[in-house]
Amino acid sequence: MTRNYRNKPYWELEKPQEVKTDKIWLSYYPAAGKLQIATYFAKDGQDIKAKVVTLDQEDICLHSEARALILSILKEWQ
Repeated sequence: MTRNYRNKPYWELEKPQEVKTDKIWLSYYPAAGKLQIATYFAKDGQDIKAKVVTLDQEDICLHSEARALILSILKEWQ
C-alpha cells in the first residue's frame, strides 16, 4: 500500500490519534500509515515533541522480520 503526499506533509494534512504517557507521546496518522513515537517536555505550558521516530506502515509491511519483531514485543508486553 503506497501513500504519496506531494504537497503538504502528512502531519499538516491529518489530525492524529494521540496518547501521551509519562515518558512518550504516540501519534498515529492512519491515512498516511505513520506512527510517531516521541519523547516530550513542557515549555511555556505546552508539550513539545523531542527525539521523534516514525514507523512507516509500508516499510514494516514489506519487511516481515520487522513486523514479526514488533508483534512479538507487543505480545510479550501484554
